[in-house]
Amino acid sequence: MLTWIDGLLAALDRWSKIAARRLFQLGIYVTMPSLVVLVTVDVILRYVFNAPLQWGRDANGLLLLMTVFCALPHAWDRAYHIRMEVFYLRFGEKRRRQVDVVAAVAGIIVFGLMAAQAALFVPFMMQTGETGEDLELELWPWMGFLSVCAAVMVARIFVNPSGEESGSETGVGL
Repeated sequence: MLTWIDGLLAALDRWSKIAARRLFQLGIYVTMPSLVVLVTVDVILRYVFNAPLQWGRDANGLLLLMTVFCALPHAWDRAYHIRMEVFYLRFGEKRRRQVDVVAAVAGIIVFGLMAAQAALFVPFMMQTGETGEDLELELWPWMGFLSVCAAVMVARIFVNPSGEESGSETGVGL
């Protein structure tokens, strides 16, 4: 029985690590540069030509959301997540483990509920054809993407509850 569970956890670890790496690459190579270009073009159009992009704010918000959610699982694995180091470093090893467990459980609950709610909301958004105020694109693909990112985050927290980097993998190209 335990061998089966170990195999399942190892598969979840492999899958979610690859997914987290791909999401991070998408964030740093696609969504963040797109956000930078779009903001730059919008600023130039707004202040130089007095002709802002009407849909620019909606698109910027979606790109920013995608960039942040793409980076979350990678940030967890590298222990880049935010914690109150002033207090955390003063704790003993036992207290740190307890705090890590509380943080992991809270993360699983929050991101798990987010993944589930976003996935449940996608069909409704498809039926209603919900779009942004100025951006006339349907928003359900972004909600689905958010659900996938949150699910990957839950998997990474579950298999790496302390949020610490394992192995010698470093660098942006992961």
